[in-house]
Amino acid sequence: MSKDNEQYSDQNQSKEKKKKKVTLLIGIVVLIAILLMIIRSCSSDPVAPVERNDPIARPGVGEVLDGDLPNMSDEQIREYLKKKQDASLFTTAVNAEATFETGSNVLNLMVANPEKNSVDCYFEIVDAGEVIYTSPLLKPKQYIQSAELSKVLSEDINKLIVRYNEVYQDNIIGVVEVAIQAVNKSKGV
Repeated sequence: MSKDNEQYSDQNQSKEKKKKKVTLLIGIVVLIAILLMIIRSCSSDPVAPVERNDPIARPGVGEVLDGDLPNMSDEQIREYLKKKQDASLFTTAVNAEATFETGSNVLNLMVANPEKNSVDCYFEIVDAGEVIYTSPLLKPKQYIQSAELSKVLSEDINKLIVRYNEVYQDNIIGVVEVAIQAVNKSKGV
């Protein structure tokens, strides 16, 4: 029995030696690979970006010009950019529910261009893709209480869109749409 134990012990030692050799061999291969990568990266001759004369590939096409925008003073440019920035922060103020009476084309609706806006606007009321009202131009801090529609609303409850058109120098620079509901107050809905 002791001979069997000795053989078993010798086999275990032999297996452990093989595992150590394999582990050591793998470690050496990894170390050599790391050293080769370090040597390769150090031996390459990188060209400093400042010394590079090759054009840098960029997406897009067009000629880039130096200087300020033509025909605009610095003040006009600042004002234009401020208006563009402020317009991106446009605020709406409209009732979620408007009312009308049977047979009337007058819609009772509060729509405003709030004071915090810096651009003028006008709004349109849209019913099923059809513009049925266009307001006059509203400056900031102006509002409308009612709208005379181009048609009489036929349903007791109508889903409408109030489309704000933000205007700067006679150009629409932004559009915001708000869904509202128009309710027939004659029917007590």
